Amino acid sequence: MGCLPVGMLVGDLLVGRFLRPRTRERLVVPLVALAGLPLIGFAAEPGVGVSSCLLLISGLGYAYGLGLQRPFLDALPHDGQGQAFGLLGSGSMTLQGVGPVCLGAVASGMGTSSAIALADGTVALTAGWILTWRPAACARTATPQNPAMDLSNTPPSAP
Repeated sequence: MGCLPVGMLVGDLLVGRFLRPRTRERLVVPLVALAGLPLIGFAAEPGVGVSSCLLLISGLGYAYGLGLQRPFLDALPHDGQGQAFGLLGSGSMTLQGVGPVCLGAVASGMGTSSAIALADGTVALTAGWILTWRPAACARTATPQNPAMDLSNTPPSAP
């Protein structure tokens, strides 16, 4: 079970250290795919060694989150950024707790391999959603539609 977090650590280190922010943003969808596609292999009920490798490779893809941080930050008003990142962190931790519970329930009925393959389908749907979402988010970032985000006419603050 430690292979997935090791892959996540290595992926975050490699992507965060060696790729520029724009490259990270372009690689979001391929990294989401990398997080999910190896899980298809669990449908074949592999042994411990192959399962460990699949989880390690899948963990590398979780670096996709690094490519989403800057567009998320750019889409927020300056005074709400801290609160939004706190909410994002809380939501992520909640899903990381609820997700395994739900998949555990599915695994008890369908079997572990089927539940992991189902999780891969969920990741694939997420990648598809990101493909449809990212262009709209980038367009909003380039030309803010929210007047609260347009800081160009803000008077300078008093010292």
